[in-house]
Amino acid sequence: MTESRSGRSLQRGKKPGEAVCDMKGELWELDAAFLMNMKQMQPGWFGGNLPEEVLEELKNTGRFSANGFQLTAQPGGKGKIMLQLKQA
Repeated sequence: MTESRSGRSLQRGKKPGEAVCDMKGELWELDAAFLMNMKQMQPGWFGGNLPEEVLEELKNTGRFSANGFQLTAQPGGKGKIMLQLKQA
């Protein structure tokens, strides 16, 4: 555990990751937290498109859970999907 400048305790890996993808699962934008969390949620994933099983579940339910992580999707307009990935 580390401490922030304000003196509050922070736990590593707790920051939600954010990304933007299209309907095919191609990631257009992603932050470092999303990349780190995604690699933990889907071992063997090295970037690029979302894995097919993840994309299909997001399309069906708007959510995907694995290995203690929760990925959620919201429509962003113009074919974009806004993603948030955090520890469950």
